[in-house]
Amino acid sequence: MKRKVIAYLTLLALVLAMIPLTVTADYTPPANVGAPESFTVQYREDGIEKTWIGFDANISASDELRAFVDVIGADDSAFYEAGFSAYELMAQIDYKVDNGSWHYKSEWDDERGYNTNKSICRIEKGTYSSSVVFDEGQFESISDGETLAVNKSFFDAHTMHFRVRFVVNYQDENGEYFGFFSPWSETASYGNNQKVEDPARLINHAPVLKSAELKKSSDGSPYLNIRADKAHEETQLLNNISNGWVNADVWLKVNNGEWKSCHSDSFVEEFNIGAEAYFGLKDNYDAAVYEIKFRYVFDNYNYPAAGKSGVIYSPFSNIISHGMAAYSNASNWAKTELDKAAEYDLIPQSLKGADMTKPITREEFAELAVKLYEKTTSTAAEAASPNPFGDTKNPEILKAFKVGVTTGTSATTFAPKELTNREQVATMLSRAIRVIAPGGDFSTAGAPTFADQKDISSWALEHVMFMSKSGIIKGTDGKFMPKAVTTAQTAAGYATTTREQAIAMSVRSFEQFK
Repeated sequence: MKRKVIAYLTLLALVLAMIPLTVTADYTPPANVGAPESFTVQYREDGIEKTWIGFDANISASDELRAFVDVIGADDSAFYEAGFSAYELMAQIDYKVDNGSWHYKSEWDDERGYNTNKSICRIEKGTYSSSVVFDEGQFESISDGETLAVNKSFFDAHTMHFRVRFVVNYQDENGEYFGFFSPWSETASYGNNQKVEDPARLINHAPVLKSAELKKSSDGSPYLNIRADKAHEETQLLNNISNGWVNADVWLKVNNGEWKSCHSDSFVEEFNIGAEAYFGLKDNYDAAVYEIKFRYVFDNYNYPAAGKSGVIYSPFSNIISHGMAAYSNASNWAKTELDKAAEYDLIPQSLKGADMTKPITREEFAELAVKLYEKTTSTAAEAASPNPFGDTKNPEILKAFKVGVTTGTSATTFAPKELTNREQVATMLSRAIRVIAPGGDFSTAGAPTFADQKDISSWALEHVMFMSKSGIIKGTDGKFMPKAVTTAQTAAGYATTTREQAIAMSVRSFEQFK
């Protein structure tokens, strides 16, 4: 009997092994997606007879919602693999007049928000802001007998306040529906004394380019896939108060040629650019050489409240390059450390492919210091805002200033094209290291003395001694040569620092303090 049971169980195991099993991916949709961000409203009335009255509401996604729409934005995502589908995102709006009460009632939570004032919200992967409408019909469904303003003069004496929340609905593989509500946004108000924003100030933030990859489409033609980071909150505000009229302006340089404006897009953070006109049809694009950057552009016509005209631009983003040589010319002594700098990704974009024997400017050194800080700390530096300098908009300079690596030549100037001398370089690198390793030993005991130590400025002396003690910067024939001290030395460029010298010091700092 035991043999028959064993034989039966063996046969059953073989049969079961032949039956395909359905494995559900281990994924649970979030229980919340965070409150909407950068919420604005504008009153609108259409037609001479005011046949349509309502508000345009502009909403930006929270970081949690961004992550969620990224997951569901791909057909092979964990969301669908786990058997979920029928995703839907709506915006539900509440309001009050002057100091009245919000109209929200608990019934708004019933039936996953379908029973009241909601609008489909077109927030998708790569596009994280959306405009929805709050019109007369929605107003009447929750107004408790109040009358919507029939013309703009109502707002001479009254203010309407709004808040919005996301409504997320989806279903599982068994057809069971799920839904949840985000927290309410911060209040957005509308009245005829509305604050007028300055578009030039709001757009004055350099965007951040995360990646730019050259790919092949199904028909073999090339395209560039562009990914940007979330725009600065003030640039998001400009996009929202103008009902979505901030655009992306993309520039491309191919094979070390000229920069060309190659694409214009809406306020998106991921988009594709057809690139056959720039790269032609090829079997392989691995050897392609290109650089890419973008900026935001805005026509003041789309925000008439400011009373300004003309097209304005943000500073350009960082540059992403592919296939570029690390440098074009260098001294033999410097090549080993320059190659290390390329390996460590310490060479800023502005110096890629450059002649390394030339003197380095204050602007270039600030960019180099930011690279050192970011690569050593694995932390993205943020640009100072507002910009204190009137002679530069370079976001890397503003990052270096905010981190504390460098200062201006005055309270309002940076002098980006000025060359740097050895004591300035020692000071800026020393400041960078103190930010990178705040608990380090920065004593100068045991540092070498120099025959020209009297020529070192008092503000630089401690930094020079520390950097010399650390072996990051060295003297020559017992001298440090901090700066030019005579007219002839100034004319000859005495003690100016070359790009290769500065990069070599950056490499030594990185290897010591990583």
